[in-house]
Amino acid sequence: MTMRTHYIYIWILITAYVINAQWSTDPNNNLVVAVGWDPHIVSDSAGGCYITYNYGSFYPQKLAVERLDKYGYKPWGDKKQILGELPEQWQAQIIEDGEGGVIVSYDDNQVVGTDFTSRVRVQKVDSAGNFLWGQTGVRVTTEETNHGQGGLVSDGDGGCVIVWQNYDERILMNRIDRFGRRVWSETGIFLINTGTSIKVVRASDGNYYAQVNRNLYRISQNGTIIRRDSVTLGYPVPDPEGGVILSGKVWNGMIPKLVAQRKDSLGNNLWQEPYVEIADSLHINTMLSIIQYRGYYLYGWMGRKNGDNEILQIQGIRHNGTLLFNEGSISLSDNPGGTTHIPIIPSDSGSCLFISNYTNTFVGTFGQKIDTLGLLKWNSNQVLLSYPELNYLNTTTDCAGGAIGVGYYNSDFGIRVFKVSSKGILGEIITVSESKSEEIVIGESFLFQNYPNPFNYSTIIKYQIPKEGQVRILLYNILGEKLKILSDEYQYVGTYTLTFYSNDLSSGIYLYTLETGLKVLTKKLTIIK
Repeated sequence: MTMRTHYIYIWILITAYVINAQWSTDPNNNLVVAVGWDPHIVSDSAGGCYITYNYGSFYPQKLAVERLDKYGYKPWGDKKQILGELPEQWQAQIIEDGEGGVIVSYDDNQVVGTDFTSRVRVQKVDSAGNFLWGQTGVRVTTEETNHGQGGLVSDGDGGCVIVWQNYDERILMNRIDRFGRRVWSETGIFLINTGTSIKVVRASDGNYYAQVNRNLYRISQNGTIIRRDSVTLGYPVPDPEGGVILSGKVWNGMIPKLVAQRKDSLGNNLWQEPYVEIADSLHINTMLSIIQYRGYYLYGWMGRKNGDNEILQIQGIRHNGTLLFNEGSISLSDNPGGTTHIPIIPSDSGSCLFISNYTNTFVGTFGQKIDTLGLLKWNSNQVLLSYPELNYLNTTTDCAGGAIGVGYYNSDFGIRVFKVSSKGILGEIITVSESKSEEIVIGESFLFQNYPNPFNYSTIIKYQIPKEGQVRILLYNILGEKLKILSDEYQYVGTYTLTFYSNDLSSGIYLYTLETGLKVLTKKLTIIK
């Protein structure tokens, strides 16, 4: 190595440390990015985030999308206005597109006197701020009737699947591919004549679940309704085998309980009947926060504990239906919360972050990190992230074990953003040299041979990744036709294992692949029945 090379290397390390972050370290003075309302946030897969919000005091409302990088700066400069064909755009939903950009769905409106027109549109924006589906996005249906959106989810291939409700109350659904084309039909597929509480998720096998009230639809990748089940629970969350976890409240006199059940892709219940009880005393107004992470399902809620009705708590369920914390739920704090929503963000080493608002005597937006043993990893009284609390709080990962959150104050409608690191330090970011030290541990992607192999019912697939990002494990037949998505999630540097069950497959040779942003690796496995 020449002397000049030494100088260049040292200069890179030094500049990594002297970059001044925009993020605030003061919870009383978080970063203000705009004035508006209805903020939503997702990760940009590079340590920053995308945010949508409405601005403008009166009709017509305008819709903006902004990107903040990992340092809190705006690489696009000013906001990007999302347009439609009508004067007003609002009611946004936002998801990652799996390619470093975002997909935004929104209502495109016009009001003339007592008459109004409303159409649902979607727009795809890349990491550079370019609109990929035309300047005004694309309509989800060509049907000339008023409608409003219900649910939005990625299709796993750069597009999206969206559910909406016409103003004649019919519920419909369509897929928009990566090029902005309506795939299932020009007008979408019909689900049911009326309903509310619309939710949609993508199953681990690449199919979809859409729930409308007590109707749960399983829909294939080509838009065929495979089955419809009548269910009593909701909040669908995909399991790793093409099934779904359903959760909800059941009433025990005047006090609701929190329960859950797991269904396979054929609609069969897999846990104890009629359900697994998670908590026996919920606050009547609490919302449920649920995520699937590393083989278990984490829940956050507000309910009664130690004589108080408003204690924020968490519990988990393993893949087999047993509770993660055997001795009961874990309290985020002994102080009453006064909030109804607890965002959950995956962190490092199997831990998760829990962000919550407190509005009683203990006021503000707080965060806590809890591991799979139920141990509090940050301050026992939590870390103060914003004072006062942020209204309409939404959160996402910072891709380094921390979180980014957005909300606004009612007093000035200033949209404020905070970033907290995996260590619980407000405004802290991971430096270049810290990232490099992690990458030295694992030098390249590697897909291990499954064990046992051949196998009858289940096998373990192990792999390692040298760089954080979206990671997919897929199963193909010997002809190269994709059969299942075994895993599709954002993962950090490290070694992972998953259990693959062959219930619905016949004997034969199959291919499984590890797909990252760096490469695709393939190995064979053999099923013998």
